[in-house]
Amino acid sequence: MTLTRRAIVPAGAGLLGLPALIRPALAAPKHTLRMVYPDTPQHPFMAVARRFADNVKAKTDGDVEVQVFTTGQLGTQVNMLTGMQTGIIDLCAHTSGFIDTLFPKFMVMDLPFLFPDSASAERVLDGPVGQQLLADFPTKGIYGLSYGYFGWRVVSTIGRPMPTPDLMRGLKIRVQPGAIFAAMFRTLQATPVQVDLSEVYLALSQRAIEAVETPMISLEATKHDEVVRTVNLTNHVYNACAMMASKRKLDSLDRRYQEAIRAASVEMTPDWRRTLATATDETQGRLQAKGLEISPVDRAAYRAALEPVYAEFRNIIGVPLMDAVLSQVA
Repeated sequence: MTLTRRAIVPAGAGLLGLPALIRPALAAPKHTLRMVYPDTPQHPFMAVARRFADNVKAKTDGDVEVQVFTTGQLGTQVNMLTGMQTGIIDLCAHTSGFIDTLFPKFMVMDLPFLFPDSASAERVLDGPVGQQLLADFPTKGIYGLSYGYFGWRVVSTIGRPMPTPDLMRGLKIRVQPGAIFAAMFRTLQATPVQVDLSEVYLALSQRAIEAVETPMISLEATKHDEVVRTVNLTNHVYNACAMMASKRKLDSLDRRYQEAIRAASVEMTPDWRRTLATATDETQGRLQAKGLEISPVDRAAYRAALEPVYAEFRNIIGVPLMDAVLSQVA
């Protein structure tokens, strides 16, 4: 017996009546983009990044897929930015301490003890200064798309608390590569050391370094909370981040895809800030429950001790830019 189409599909049935196995397969994405951020898969930003990827997919009708990678998967924290320049990385959410290495003006956001709260930092980023900073990015083959936040940076030590700046003397502390971070700890007579995030746990365990300055969220995500004993609530830097894209890659896409990625990046900002702020509060509670000491510090004393850093970087950042930010904060 020969089967006819009529025997398989009832008369009048169209494509929707075909069995699932013989319907056309869902179309594969036209473009797959690699996105990276500088922490582990356990970091709360992973959820934000996935929601961003879902938003891009929805805005492009499935034509653009964003795959999310973490530190070490596409290179170290240091070479994530150069990866966008060379085409290895298409999208990157990175912190100011690394952005500073390509764009020295961005160090204005890392002036120590500049911002009293998140709202003051976000007013600067969301205003003319923030747009001015992003305007320089294309000169290095990168587009700055939007801003985010990885949590206030704190000093976590394997030993004693650091309530006053004089206690920093001689402390071996891991810092980000931005020059201003090394300068602020040298000013406090500590010893700044650059160690890639993937090597910090071992360095702390072996006492090669005695402290790290990272957000509390990163302490938990990287398991550094297994080694440090005291979290000093310095909150010395707001830890601004930027969502960025490879200029070469973004320019190669159809304009509607470019616009979708840009729009999804801007829409990610409130989710990013809200998620990380909530996660910071939750992390502090868990660290305390584990027995870590959460130690307050004399912020006024630290700010006064670090005044020379403002003078040192005034011309590097640019006097008009620095004055504009200081006036907004004041």
